[in-house]
Amino acid sequence: MGGSSLYAVAGARLWLEPSRIGLLARVGDNYPFDAEQVLRRAGLRHIALPNFPGEHLIEWLIYEPDGSRRSLPRNRELLDYGAEGSSAMLPYTKLLLEIAPSADQVPASWLPAAAMHLCPQVGNRHRETLRALHDAVRWISVDPSPHYSRSMGVLELAQYLDGATALLPSAQEVGLLLQHLTPEALALALNRAGFAEVLIKRGEQPVVLANEQTVQCVPVSDARVIDPTGAGDSFCGAYAACRLLGHAPAEAARRAALSAALVVGCSGVEAALELTPPPIAD
Repeated sequence: MGGSSLYAVAGARLWLEPSRIGLLARVGDNYPFDAEQVLRRAGLRHIALPNFPGEHLIEWLIYEPDGSRRSLPRNRELLDYGAEGSSAMLPYTKLLLEIAPSADQVPASWLPAAAMHLCPQVGNRHRETLRALHDAVRWISVDPSPHYSRSMGVLELAQYLDGATALLPSAQEVGLLLQHLTPEALALALNRAGFAEVLIKRGEQPVVLANEQTVQCVPVSDARVIDPTGAGDSFCGAYAACRLLGHAPAEAARRAALSAALVVGCSGVEAALELTPPPIAD
């Protein structure tokens, strides 16, 4: 559930029957395509898309060679964000919060659930959702939002996201911590702080995985990049699906990396939702 969830679904459906996947996201009045129709064409049956009055978020995404990303909103009332000399952050954050679904919008028929993935959300939405659904969902993964994660320490993140089983940040989302710790040391520290599974996504570099107080690096798959959008989200969706299916964390991460490689090799979420499962080597 949450922002970027369409790409998370694209990753998950490569391994899991689409009829077993549910998606919750909020859409504005001007959403650029019929999301429900696209999802049903991809095989989903459990779709919740509550509307909110107003313009949906429109953004430019700027990718750097190291895999980091910056966002610039294009909505009329947000054009000042990112302009020279501007500090207009509040309206942007307000819209990000408006499009973030809450736990009470999860259809009752979907609960209890075996697994859930929370895409990046601002404000206290992750914390509130984890508290509300902790007893109703057996396994929960979180892709943290840089709007809060970049300013938190290891123990702060563990306390803020109490109830999450797996933490799946990108290097950018824990960038401040990586100034003082190696990726391996950080993943292990987060694991010891309370996250049963920690995976740090690092673009073209191996994913750093920590669980059961051990650390390993999982190679990413070679890919011809056409559009990097959705790489991290599809990785997260695929990882959650593979863990639900019973794969160990390392194998789930390997399959998630294959999924991300497929997604960046196509352009647009509709194409990503039409991908077929990759061959698996033993």
